[in-house]
Parts: sequence; C-alpha cells; structure tokens
Amino acid sequence: MRVAYFTKRKKRTGTPEGIERALRRAGHQVLALHEAKRKRRLGGRLGSWLLQRELGRFDPELVLIHNQDVSSGLFAAIGDGARTVMFTDDCWRSPVSPGQLGLAARVDLLLTVAEGQIPEFRAAGVSRVAWIPESHDPELHHPATDPGAEWQSEVAFIGRTSPDGHLHATRRELVRAVAPRFDLALYGRGWEALGLEARRQDVFPEQYRRVCAGAKIVLGRDWRDDCALYCSNRTWLTLGSGGFLLTNHFPGIEELFENHGELVWYRSSDECLELIEHYLARPDERRRIASAGHRYAREQRTVDHFVRDVFDRLEGRPLRFPPARQGRGSEAGRRVGAVESGRPGGAAPG
Repeated sequence: MRVAYFTKRKKRTGTPEGIERALRRAGHQVLALHEAKRKRRLGGRLGSWLLQRELGRFDPELVLIHNQDVSSGLFAAIGDGARTVMFTDDCWRSPVSPGQLGLAARVDLLLTVAEGQIPEFRAAGVSRVAWIPESHDPELHHPATDPGAEWQSEVAFIGRTSPDGHLHATRRELVRAVAPRFDLALYGRGWEALGLEARRQDVFPEQYRRVCAGAKIVLGRDWRDDCALYCSNRTWLTLGSGGFLLTNHFPGIEELFENHGELVWYRSSDECLELIEHYLARPDERRRIASAGHRYAREQRTVDHFVRDVFDRLEGRPLRFPPARQGRGSEAGRRVGAVESGRPGGAAPG
C-alpha cells in the first residue's frame, strides 16, 4: 500500500522513525512528510506548495498522521481515494471537547492509546475511534551491556515535571516520597524547581537503555492512573530496554500484564515505597521479572506489532493484543476488538 506518513522527528523516543521503518518492513511504500520542518527550511508558502505537489504525485492509499502533525490546509489537499488515520500517543485532558479535536474529528479513523477515553471522543463528535497500545523499537530500545558507573542507582525515574498545576501532581508526590529514602536518579526537566537535581535533563534512546541497565528499579508514574488501558510509552520503552519496571496501577492493567510477572505495579505512594524496599533486597527476583518483561515486549509490542495493529483496526479486524494466557481469552481484545464506530458490528471505515 502507498502510505503517506505525516509526523515530526522525536529525538527523545525515536518513535516516528521506528514506525516508518516498520511500515517499510511490512512491504508498504512510504512517503514521510515533516511539514513543519519543510516550512521552516523553505518558507510557508513554498513549503506548502511543494508538499501538496509531492503528495499528489505519490497518490497515497492511506494517510497516517502522528498526533496532529499536518496542517488543515495540507489535510484538505489529500485526495478522495485515500483513507486517513490519526494516531494520538497520549491521554487527552478530560472531558474531551469538540474544541480540542482539530483534525481528529475529520479523519476516517482515530487511534488512541487510552481506551477509557473512547466514550469521550465519541461524545465530542468522533464517530470512528479505536484503542491501540503503544510499542517500542528494538533498534533503539534494547538492553545495554555495560552502562557505566555514572548510570548506577537504586531507583531511576525518567520524565519531566511542572512545578505546579495538577498535570504532574501525583508524579511530584511520588518522587518526593522516594527521594529521601532511596538512591534516586532523576532524568528530565523541571525537577530543580522542586529542590531536586536531575542527572540529565534530556534522555535519548542511548541514554534511556543505560538508565534501565544501571538502575535496580525503574519507576513508572503516568500523569493519569484512572483511565482504562492507558499507559505511556515509558512502559514499553523500559521493558524493551530490559529494565525492572515498577509502575502505577491503571484500570485494565491486569488484562495486559501479570503483576510480579512482567512488571510490578503499585496503587499508592506508600505501597510503592514498600515494593521498592522489597525488591531491592531481592536481586534474583528483579532479574527474573525484568527478563520476562523484556521477552514479553519483544514478542508482543514492537513497532512491527503496532503497524500490524494499525491495519487490523483500519480493516475492522479484532486486535491481536493482549495475547490469550492461562486459559483465558484476550479480554481487552474482546472488549475493544472492533472499531468503535457507533455502528453495529464496528464496521470498518472507508
């Protein structure tokens, strides 16, 4: 299939480039378009004209948009023969309102990593929306063999914070509880405003895998823990990098992971502190869980699985993740297996 892929470079994760490589591995012809970069280099008018010309010559059958990385004008230039899919890689602020939607209301299919927000999207005016989980690129996120002494720590957290507001309130609370009791390495922006020093403000894939190799425990703390089947890409980047992940519980996590199996979850800061102390004293258990989590990520959630899922969703096929385990079917797959289209049977868009 001819796929036009609208995105921008994300140096901290490398996800857009990983998805592009996965599309090519799957046999698709790919035209990657970085609209903002092209306009900065050539100017808005010339850049837009050249992009429209390039898009017209390519004549895509599918247009895949990473977040809102295409202007309304260029979106309008997409030919009638192309189906349009937008992937949004984080949970939106609730409740989702029509004013937030932008092009999400105009694409043929919206893919969200937050299954719990599907009713909100539909109420705001998105008729065809489906859940798709995040992934990782094994070329970028893989275990580091010798991270070096500077990356060693008991606990590490990779992520930014804001000094006030509700967005990272639970994250700040957790870090403030962990920092006095354990050797905590912070990586990300904004911690200095809280009197905490980060070892690095920017972490790219090379550093991410070293953090995971050097830390005994990698903390997960997403900005929301009340949204069904929502976790950030930090989950898969950490597992893909071979880290032992201790992360927040969210509704439906039991459908995706086995607690103390591929990772460990906590429901409160107090429980998190208890689990840190418990697992610091049990290195063999940490290694077993980290190994199982890494194997699970490789077998189930690479960018190649993500691309497969995009086309399954596009064609209205059930999602093949999570896998059926321990004699039970894939509950998440059953609940959100068909595209949420507002029509009987979740008919495929197009």
